[in-house]
Amino acid sequence: MEVYRVAINIVSLLINVGLVYFAVRLLWIFRGGIMGKPWRFVASGVLALALSSSIFSLHYLLNLGPAVHSIAGFIMMIGGLLILIGMYLQYKSWAVPS
Repeated sequence: MEVYRVAINIVSLLINVGLVYFAVRLLWIFRGGIMGKPWRFVASGVLALALSSSIFSLHYLLNLGPAVHSIAGFIMMIGGLLILIGMYLQYKSWAVPS
């Protein structure tokens, strides 16, 4: 393993910890209200993306099997879909009707 790739994956894991921390905080803050539903979707999507990114990093560091790689890709797809839904709901709440 090259040192720079190990360093990149470790930094990626640290960034993912930060993403999870703030996503959980956002989920806690936006429990209700008009803006709660879109941000719950966005924060849940960020959690899924951080989890899948962490799995990809651990896949490289620990040399995990190809099934783990496929699972991480599926989780990433779900996270992207959740973020897309949340952004769409956010857009609908802010868009001015013509």
